[in-house]
Amino acid sequence: MRTYGCKVIAMAPPAARRRNPRGQGGQLRDEIVTAARELLIETGSDSAVTLRAIARKVGIAAPSIYAHFDTPDQIVEAVVTETRSLLVRQLETARAGAEDTRERLLADCHAYLVFGAEQPELYALLFSRPRPRGSSTTEERVDQAVHQLAPIVGETIASQLAPAEAFSILLRDVADAMHDGTSRAEDALGTATALWAALHGLILLRARIPRFPWPSPGPLEDEIISRLALLEGPAPDDGLLGTPGR
Repeated sequence: MRTYGCKVIAMAPPAARRRNPRGQGGQLRDEIVTAARELLIETGSDSAVTLRAIARKVGIAAPSIYAHFDTPDQIVEAVVTETRSLLVRQLETARAGAEDTRERLLADCHAYLVFGAEQPELYALLFSRPRPRGSSTTEERVDQAVHQLAPIVGETIASQLAPAEAFSILLRDVADAMHDGTSRAEDALGTATALWAALHGLILLRARIPRFPWPSPGPLEDEIISRLALLEGPAPDDGLLGTPGR
């Protein structure tokens, strides 16, 4: 059993549900995945995702689920696939408003941190399972990210990276910053890996030790990103760690 937290919830009686019109069976699939996602968020454990619990939430008979999924594990994998896509969309949206490579890298990293803070259970789920098989569109995008990373980190490692698409975006932004002189880094993979490890660690530490006297998020995050990526330009105002590069 994988557990990301522990909460006790009371199960409500199943809501009355109308049968989907003919040709709208996909709507039921979406409702099943939504119910599973809610169970994961509420309980913090994928063991809570059972056919009976989902049927109760959706307001259907449990056997109806078999038209779309064979096992609860397949439903959880669908939530993982959906979560990966959500994370990538959040990164791409943040990057779209950046005016230069420095802003793009900062926006990318900040968006990653925001996602982890706002969706802690789903973020943890991304790292709890192998890369899932999802919809053809999502699978194509993940395979493309793995293909881009494979020459750098090897096919086996690339295929096992949890958020392969997200890391591919981070790696590309670091490389772009190096290319135009925004970053003084000499190793794109090493720098992107250090950033990823720092972002991941910050997400987990904030979630596990919320009462720690954390500095203001913006300045702390900017300082970590700027230092690890060796970014040129103005240092964060707070100067939490002194002058960058010294």
